[in-house]
Amino acid sequence: MIQSGKIKNYHQERGFGFIQNDQGQDIFFHIKDFPKGVLPQVGERLTYAVAQDKKANKTKAVNITRLDYPDVQQAPSMHQPERIVSTSRQKQTQRRSSQREETTSPLVWILTVIAVISAGIFAYNFVQKSLHRHDLANQSVNEETLSAANIQADSNLHGFKCDGRVHCTEMSSKAEADWFVANCPGTKMDGDGDGDACESDSRW
Repeated sequence: MIQSGKIKNYHQERGFGFIQNDQGQDIFFHIKDFPKGVLPQVGERLTYAVAQDKKANKTKAVNITRLDYPDVQQAPSMHQPERIVSTSRQKQTQRRSSQREETTSPLVWILTVIAVISAGIFAYNFVQKSLHRHDLANQSVNEETLSAANIQADSNLHGFKCDGRVHCTEMSSKAEADWFVANCPGTKMDGDGDGDACESDSRW
């Protein structure tokens, strides 16, 4: 039997409310039995049928028609409505998202600073070594420059020593050539100045 009444209250967070019929009785309704569209409004006039909810063992309103919103589509009896996400759940999700962003932001900032500093140090060292190799290559080869170079030279396990050799043909290994370019004056083994000596030497 079709009855009529008005919405007495509606709990959006939980998706249910009560209709007060014309006799003053409260009838339970759930959002899944409500027509799609505008959310239920307190005081809204409705018509409905009463059915038994077997799971909850209580009566509920079904086949609800909205009289104040006649253009709203009637929900089919088997209609499964879109899930209503509660306001509190939305706030919790937003809060967790904000907390993750607050935690992530400082970490990203620190990693970015470290990356920038590391890149700067690498670039500075590269430029300094390039300038040093350029200065060495343009020095004249004599006893004074060789002595100074050996004092300042990088230590090595091979016992390399600046001794006046400047050409690739005078080197016995690639490692020796690279060491001479990086430490000895007047070398002629690194034409492009990248520190990679004797690149075209077929022996290596």
